Amino acid sequence: MSRSVLALLIIAAGLGLYLWLVEMPTEQKRVASETAARKLLDFKDEDVQAFTLASSQGETELIREKDGRWGIRKPNAMEADAAAVDEFLRTLLLAQVSRVVDESGTDLASYGLAAPSLTISFRLASGTQTIRLGDAGPLSATLYAMRESAPKVLLTTLSGRDVLIQNIQEFRRKQVFQFDRNQVTRLKVATPHETIVLYRDGHGDKEKWTIKSPAEAPADQPEVKSLLSGLQYLKAQDFLDNPKDRAATRARLGQPLATFTLREGESDRTLSLFLDPQDKQRAYAESTATEPLYKIAPAVAQDLAKGLFTLRNKQLIAAEPEHVKTLVIKRGGQEYSLTRDGTDWLVDGDPALKADAARINMFVTRVVRLQAERIVTEKPADLKPYGLAPPTIELIAADEQGKLAGRVAFGREEQGLAYAMGTAMPGVFQVRPDILKEVPKKDELLTGQSQQKKKEGGL
Repeated sequence: MSRSVLALLIIAAGLGLYLWLVEMPTEQKRVASETAARKLLDFKDEDVQAFTLASSQGETELIREKDGRWGIRKPNAMEADAAAVDEFLRTLLLAQVSRVVDESGTDLASYGLAAPSLTISFRLASGTQTIRLGDAGPLSATLYAMRESAPKVLLTTLSGRDVLIQNIQEFRRKQVFQFDRNQVTRLKVATPHETIVLYRDGHGDKEKWTIKSPAEAPADQPEVKSLLSGLQYLKAQDFLDNPKDRAATRARLGQPLATFTLREGESDRTLSLFLDPQDKQRAYAESTATEPLYKIAPAVAQDLAKGLFTLRNKQLIAAEPEHVKTLVIKRGGQEYSLTRDGTDWLVDGDPALKADAARINMFVTRVVRLQAERIVTEKPADLKPYGLAPPTIELIAADEQGKLAGRVAFGREEQGLAYAMGTAMPGVFQVRPDILKEVPKKDELLTGQSQQKKKEGGL
């Protein structure tokens, strides 16, 4: 290698080293400095120990408790909505300064900063920082602002809709009923018509709810979980804090629409829901006498007031598809059976007559998992009005030992549903009639067998 080439390489290496060690860090510092300068606030969420909002509506103070949760201290002590506080702080911390519109800050009135719409003071470990928010800027989603530490009037990317409407109601806890779903072992639902008591066994994927009263029965697992979820995430639309107003409203509400009692560990907690008898467009929730009366959505209250039929397992046959060995089909005076033989299904137990296994497997699954849509009556006096004496179709399932696994009978159709009875629940119900179209006819299965044999013979 020539000396000139070597010299060029040394120069290039030196230049690269200079760029890496000097120019790049300098550029990074410049970019970081410019980025920081564009931020309205120069601290992080976790730096905030407390903050105060002052406006024409009054003063609201929030403080971060020792356990990390947010609490409201002014105007009254109460729990804060952590999600609402975090969203508010995130909005402010993400805000940027678009430009400086007045270096001297001598004409604050022109920007709504002489009497700010909102003044926010942050208490940090390093001290206090305060900003004032004024009028909306020339573009949508912009506000004029001013840091207390400098006279400059700033145009920011804040939206008045996101920050100026904040008040005590926006920040207070709106979750009506706080509990840990994983710790609930007992649920009692009382309505004016009935009282249902459910117990939980197992945890996680093995969790299973069972109805113990008024009669022991398997529960509808998705419905119970949906109810608990609805209770846990029930949100207040407004609050009745004033003792006199609360007492007067509670007195005229009368009997609850539903009362829920949850057992966590050794303690019980109760929530009652009410529809306003004077105005059905109003509904309320009450947890304890020391808490406010919560105003909630009427539709939500009515949806949560679930009855026994909704909470119980609505399968008409209490069996699993894989446990069904034989399915007897009675239809129009005709009766035949389908029997499982390994992976095949035999018609009337004849090895020479094999039904379409995929079709029968699907049909058996639908039969044992058929659920009632509505309850008609628990104690029918006469089955004839429902077309169930005799039924139009009857399906009887037996297990490996020949014991009855379940029975379901279908009657006439009415208003898009069919009347039905099953061994898993007493009474007459209505079901979706789609399954009736899937009940195979023996002639049709035998015809299928003949066609298959002809094909095999042709081969």
